[in-house]
Amino acid sequence: MNIDITEAGTDQGFVIGVDIGGTFTDCAIVRPDGSAVSGKTPTTPENRALGFFASIADAAGNLGLSLDEVLSRCSLLIHGTTTGTNALIERSGARTGLITTSGHGDATLIMKAEGRLAGVDGGMIWDLAHTDKPEPIVPRRLIREVHERVDFQGEVLVPLDERQLLDAADQLVAEGAEAIAVSFLWSVRNPVHENRAVELIGERHPGVFVTAASSVSSYVGEYERTMTGVVNAYIGPLMNEYVRRIQEEANTCGYRGRILYATCAGGAITEAEARTAPVQTVHSGPVSGLLGSAFVAAVRDEPDLIVADMGGTSFDVSVIRGLVPDARDTSMLERFEVSLPMIYIDTVGAGGGSVAFLDAAGNLQVGPRSAGAVPGPVCYGLGGSEPTVTDADVVLGIIDPEDFLHGERRLDKAAAEAAIGKLGEPLGLTPEQTAAGINRIIDSKMADLLRRMSILRGFDPREFTVFAYGGGGSVHVGAVAREVGVRKVIMPVLHMASAWSAFGATVADVIHVAERWDDHPMPAAPSTLAATLAELEDDVRRKLAAEGFAPDEIEVDRSLRMKYTAQLHNIEVPLTTAEPDERTVAELGEEFARRYDELHGEGAGYREGGVTVTGFVVRARGLTARPAPAEAPPAGEVSELSRRVYWSEKQDWLDTPVLKLRGGRVDGRFEGPMLIELPDTVVVIRPGQVASFDGWGNLVLETG
Repeated sequence: MNIDITEAGTDQGFVIGVDIGGTFTDCAIVRPDGSAVSGKTPTTPENRALGFFASIADAAGNLGLSLDEVLSRCSLLIHGTTTGTNALIERSGARTGLITTSGHGDATLIMKAEGRLAGVDGGMIWDLAHTDKPEPIVPRRLIREVHERVDFQGEVLVPLDERQLLDAADQLVAEGAEAIAVSFLWSVRNPVHENRAVELIGERHPGVFVTAASSVSSYVGEYERTMTGVVNAYIGPLMNEYVRRIQEEANTCGYRGRILYATCAGGAITEAEARTAPVQTVHSGPVSGLLGSAFVAAVRDEPDLIVADMGGTSFDVSVIRGLVPDARDTSMLERFEVSLPMIYIDTVGAGGGSVAFLDAAGNLQVGPRSAGAVPGPVCYGLGGSEPTVTDADVVLGIIDPEDFLHGERRLDKAAAEAAIGKLGEPLGLTPEQTAAGINRIIDSKMADLLRRMSILRGFDPREFTVFAYGGGGSVHVGAVAREVGVRKVIMPVLHMASAWSAFGATVADVIHVAERWDDHPMPAAPSTLAATLAELEDDVRRKLAAEGFAPDEIEVDRSLRMKYTAQLHNIEVPLTTAEPDERTVAELGEEFARRYDELHGEGAGYREGGVTVTGFVVRARGLTARPAPAEAPPAGEVSELSRRVYWSEKQDWLDTPVLKLRGGRVDGRFEGPMLIELPDTVVVIRPGQVASFDGWGNLVLETG
């Protein structure tokens, strides 16, 4: 798909998106003339800013330009980062302290009595005796309690003891705390004590990162809100340093615009907000891919999607219904439940770098551990010794070791064969049989996740189209989709598929979400609903106006969270008007019942107990430059080759047609078994499957 940037009207209209993954850092540059190019470099874990600019330089080279030339002509730079997510996974964030209301210091340690099973996979649940709570981000010795109390209506019952607060902060800093989270009971009703605490600690210890939990989460639940503040504080110093490096280097290279940071809510935030609320950036890379998918799906009139992103480390799946990604108000981050608006993405450790091994019983297993960018798969020749999924693809002939990443890297096929052969010896398998087994296992793991995100949530996967991208998505999706029963797969804008999350970032708008949790039995008074929604809308409109968006550049969506009064599950129901009346309220109740039945099964709701509005949500978008779709040109360079590939369906090596492309589209239908090879990825069309390009350069696969 070509892109027509309608914003600038000059040659200064480059839009750049960057996505840092666990193995590769990807870049997409959208040009004013309507075309897009990608770049890819290994992620640099020791300093992710290095990989950030290296990926832009790689994409710039594909335009015949330098890094400085591209950045000086860039009108918008949007970035999805895993910096905060990786800090949580690796436990490399700041030493963090927590200050809470007296009597509530153990909330994050008790974890609502659910900590042993929170976020564990299905296999571990059956082994309950060997489960345990995760290591706390804030240990008990770094938690302090202070006297203050606000009731559930926001009334101050006990004033904040400021002397005790400062003593607590002094003790935490003396213990080495680099960041402090403040979370007081019922601060969502009245944040006066939290705000005062942040002010006092900031004055006393200006070098310490301080977060008020209510400033990053409006959720009523004490544990979830506190954990959101804790995570924000934990990654705050690291993210601030990261943002500083990105901004300074971009300015040095001649970039004079602003850098936006993608968020888990499906939009972007400014530098200032990324510094104060970095928790919003977790999982922003995978979410950016969803935005790009929804953008292309709208063009193709494909409203219901299962979106699948296979990178080097993980396989991420989400669902889009009616062109709207599924969202949640609470999510798990490394087994800790946090409360912030987040697109619902589920993940398994299944990527190109997933390590294959024999378990204690001698069975072949794959993942979730990954070889990452360094040392990476054995075939990279960077010191890796454990075989991975990528090594298996090389052994099977799917990946050409002579032409990997634009031909810039030769892969060591012999080393991959040796490592996989050694792994298969105890099983009595040949290297190709072992490699095929590795792929079968990883494909089954990905298929299980697709089922979990569809069938187990009441959706029939046969009624959805799968959008697959990422470096490994096009390699494995044919087998995965066939196993699940999906009939059609689309690999969007094929020459951009391996950098799709980076492209998705370029279509992100600036988003602010305002929430308020408050109970109103239905039928609620229309005037009450309208007043609360108007207050929240005024708040988000002011924020966007302060960031330079004109009134006609702001779009607002409103919704209510509702539940059956005697039951637990909240469901978000859109509100189509800012001025609801009694008829609107009645329609809301009917729509809630319909959605509840759809998600939980007909008759699952206890209607006789009544319905309650539990929360208000207002999402405001500051509209950035919007790409407009245009037809992709025919591929400029096409080569028809062949090579020997081992096909597990045939259990044999076959001379297999290979169509080598360098962008664009090719007319005709392509029947499997065959490969379509691009510089950054390979499309595997399995026996019995058929593929063809549409007019926009998307490859459509009929799974057979």
